[in-house]
Amino acid sequence: MLKLWLRVTATRWRVPWGYAAALLLLIMARPTTLSISTGIPFVLLGEIIRIVANGSLVKGKELTNWGLYAHIRHPLYLGSTIIGTGFMIMAWNVYLACAMVVLFVVIYRRTIRHEEEKMTELYGEQYLRWAGSVPRFLPRRLAVHEIADHFRLERAWANREQKAVLGVVGATVILYLKHLLLSG
Repeated sequence: MLKLWLRVTATRWRVPWGYAAALLLLIMARPTTLSISTGIPFVLLGEIIRIVANGSLVKGKELTNWGLYAHIRHPLYLGSTIIGTGFMIMAWNVYLACAMVVLFVVIYRRTIRHEEEKMTELYGEQYLRWAGSVPRFLPRRLAVHEIADHFRLERAWANREQKAVLGVVGATVILYLKHLLLSG
């Protein structure tokens, strides 16, 4: 049983589980005007964090330890978690919210651990020094000017963040339409 659990929660399953969770959220959602208006700011904040993080991220070429990454090791996961929180609020289904929290914790804990092992292998002592000085998930402080200095929108798009933007917009529209359907 443990072996099966480890396989289905493996890092490579993170994206398929995300799509399955999004579909389940859209099906089981019972959005209200209040839930949508409360959840949207979370979704927007999370997506802004993801865009800013991707706008300074140089994948696979060098250790990105500037911009938002100077303040937090995993800003993309933080942004995704905030987006997920916003969608759980918008969906207004407590059972679904509980299931999503468990899924986020299980999948992201393993994903973060795996990513940190990989980064240690790739960048060694440089990564370990940086990781030792930067919080994993919640920043201690933010220097907006420093983050802005390293942000490039074209880099965010090169890192395919536009797919996340389209997904966020699409899911928000679907939840709003479902609200109209259920309230009409």
